[in-house]
Parts: sequence; C-alpha cells; structure tokens
Amino acid sequence: MIFIRRLITFAIVIIIFYFLLSSLIKNWSSIPFENIHFSLIHLFVSFIFLLINYIVFVEAWRTIIIKIGGLIDFKNAFWVMSASQTAKYIPGGIWFALGRMHLGRTEELKAETIGISVIIETGLTFLVGILICVLSIYAGGLREKVNFVFMIPILIFFVVILYPPILNTLINTGLKIIRKPEINLNISYCQILQISVYFFGLWIAQIIGFYFLINAIYPVSLSKIFHISAAYTISWMSGFIVIFAPGGLGVREGMMSLLLSSFLPSPLAIAISFLSRVWITVFEIVVFFVGFAIHRFRSKK
Repeated sequence: MIFIRRLITFAIVIIIFYFLLSSLIKNWSSIPFENIHFSLIHLFVSFIFLLINYIVFVEAWRTIIIKIGGLIDFKNAFWVMSASQTAKYIPGGIWFALGRMHLGRTEELKAETIGISVIIETGLTFLVGILICVLSIYAGGLREKVNFVFMIPILIFFVVILYPPILNTLINTGLKIIRKPEINLNISYCQILQISVYFFGLWIAQIIGFYFLINAIYPVSLSKIFHISAAYTISWMSGFIVIFAPGGLGVREGMMSLLLSSFLPSPLAIAISFLSRVWITVFEIVVFFVGFAIHRFRSKK
C-alpha cells in the first residue's frame, strides 16, 4: 500500500513537471532573450534576504518553545531546524515535524512541546501568509484577477484553531488517542499574536528575496512587488497543503508559473518557478552544513 501511494505521488509530480517543461519548450521562442541578463549582485542580495528569513524563522520557533515552557538556545535551535527541514522532501507532510521531535530530544525537549510548537508555527505561517496575500491583492489592484474567496475558510480555520482553549482541547484529544498524559497549554492568545510579528518578518524577507532573484535574470519593476508577493504566498501555501507532493514539489512550481505569467512571459514564468526551487534547495543545503558544523563544534566543547 505504501509503495502504491509513493508510486502515485511520484507519477503526479512527474506529470506536473512534464506539462511545465512541455510548455517551456513549446514557447521557448517567446522568451525575450534581449532582456535576459545575469546579475550576481541581485542574486547575492536574494540569498541575504533568504538568510534573514531563516534567522527570523529559527528565532520564531525558539520563542514559541520558550512561551510554552521549553528551553533552547539559538544555536541549538538553528541545528534542529536546519537538519529537520531536509525531511520535508519525504511524502506525507509530517516528517519534518517528526524529525524535529527526534532531534529535539537531544536538547532535552519533550516531543509534546515540539509538536505543539509545530502546530502554532504552521498556524501562524498560514494566518500571516494569507493576510499578506490578501493585502498584496488589494494593494496590487488584483481583486478582479484573483478570487481569494477560497482563502477565507482557511483564514477562519487558523484563527479559531490558534485560540488557546480550543488548541489545548485538540492537543489533549490527540494525546489521549496515543495514550500520552494530557497537558495544560500555558500561552495566551495575545502572546500568540505577538509571536506573529516574527512571521510577518520572515514572509516579507522571503518575498523581497524572491523579487531580487527574479531581477537577477530579468528586470521587473518594483511596482510589481505586490503581484510577486501574491504569487509567492499562494504558491508556497498550495505546495504545503498538498501533502502528497514532497516539499510541494511540482505543485508549487505549477501554481507559481500560472500566477507569474500574469505579468511575465509564460515560459519565463515557468523558468523562474524552477529557479526558485533551486534557490531554496541550495540555501537549505548550505544551512544544513552550517548547522551541522555548529552542532559538531559545540559537541566537542
């Protein structure tokens, strides 16, 4: 059964990439090569903003851990996050969380504490992502082009589920099912909303980084930043929600290509969607080795 599920996952991802590549090849001649360039400075700046995004992300998770009764310093949080993120490319959508639970044990963190932190982190990522997306749609004058009605139930869902009494009930129900002792979630709704500031920061840093990535190969006016913001947030969330695609592979690229093609030539939009995947993957590999080096150095002390 597991083999069949993995086979179906692989087939779907292959089909998506097949259609994207077919469209890219078919429309290759429509790429405005006269405007294509390579800017090492823009590429470097894009990675700087990706680094800012990651540092804020690590600090956001560390803050959540502290607020719910755990304790971990930034360097160890960096290692746990960088190592566990590699598991997101395994189909299922939960392996990064399980990886974080496993690595968290070495830092004397309870699995329940890490599990709760992942729920809050995911909820705030989507809640803030949807808000930024909606604001981008309005600010960019995209209301007639993009129907974001489907986001409303998702927004309501995360607003409700992050309410501490409801979150506490859901968590304890899950713990009861797996025969674990119940917990009392000592965090207020106000504290959760304060933590959301980190998530605004990491989303904004990632969007700006993506803007510079595009400009590293093709000039795009700053006036299109809201279009880029809407495209990036929607494609990222789509890739996360579709759990059969490891790391949103294929789904994110397909959605991004569709949305970017509203202001970029279609084949160029597809190429940029592929480039964004390479951009993120290269960064995650580098971050993993940096985290590993930090972990080894601290272990030898």
